[in-house]
Amino acid sequence: MVSIPLFGSTAPPTVRRPVFKVRFGNAPGSEWLNTVISMTVEVGLGPSVDHVEVVLSRDAQAPSVSVGDSGSISLGYEDDAAVLVFTGKIDSVRHDTEGTVRITATNGGAILARLRVNQSYVQQKAADIVSDLVGQTDANTATLEDGVELPFYVIDEHQTAYQHVAVLAKKSGFLSYFSPEGALNFLPYTSEQLVQTFIYGQNILSLQITESAPVIERITAIGEGAAGGHGKEAWSWLIKDSTSVTANAGEGKPSRQIQDASLRSAEAVQSLADGSVQTSSLLQYLGKIFVPGAPTVSVGSTIEIAEAPQDVLNGQCLVRGVRHIYSKREGFTTLVEFCKTDSGGLGSLGGFL
Repeated sequence: MVSIPLFGSTAPPTVRRPVFKVRFGNAPGSEWLNTVISMTVEVGLGPSVDHVEVVLSRDAQAPSVSVGDSGSISLGYEDDAAVLVFTGKIDSVRHDTEGTVRITATNGGAILARLRVNQSYVQQKAADIVSDLVGQTDANTATLEDGVELPFYVIDEHQTAYQHVAVLAKKSGFLSYFSPEGALNFLPYTSEQLVQTFIYGQNILSLQITESAPVIERITAIGEGAAGGHGKEAWSWLIKDSTSVTANAGEGKPSRQIQDASLRSAEAVQSLADGSVQTSSLLQYLGKIFVPGAPTVSVGSTIEIAEAPQDVLNGQCLVRGVRHIYSKREGFTTLVEFCKTDSGGLGSLGGFL
């Protein structure tokens, strides 16, 4: 693990006053502004559930809220517009004798994590299945790209709907996550979404990257059925020779064989093999960076780290998780969990579990 704390930097000091906008239910923004003590916004790739905790002082000016109230949170600085970081609904309200009210809010990820269904799909693309699952709730969708085509697919209640979405993302080589607007994205990663560059000695409080031995370097994926060679209607046929639904990706050792009966074409099996190897490669370089509040950094976006003294610390990174922390006493900071994307020259990414 390479870790560099950057407190005491010689960079010129910059003073920016944090600001926020919080509103749930019908209470005016001024009531939130006067009574918020602290807030934490924590978001990540599916199937992790995004959540928010807001601590209010319990006094006459405190807003009146109830479970189920919709709202949003924006964070930023006085010299710029506040940026939307979360949209969702209040999940719980805790009252105590210490003079505070603690509010927890979640978004559509929690709704999908509560949903368990038993049903099957015939001749559907992954996005069609995801859309159907979301349609059984009041969650919203943003971008749903097609993903892998599945001649026959079964979903059961042993996993939540959000876990099934994450599995479909892995089969398709996609990411799944909720946007700051509270809508589900199901799409491939692209490094073109560069949102911020963090520079050593200027806007990094601490930085660490852990380099690990590869878990898997070569994957052999084996599907089932004859849909790939005998038409879509042949999805239920069993074949004697699985060569037509076998795909390889990566080189070297350790290697692993994966069997997936839901994949019944060469294209689908290759997608799983490629995505699994890419995911393993990305997990070789995992890191965390702690910075002054960075509201534009969101899950699924790209950040860049520059001018650190060791090459391994620099480069472009996929944002896997974000924790924004604001308090009137300590200000506004952001912790970003990431994986490096430029260490192996990877393009599209596999799903994250």
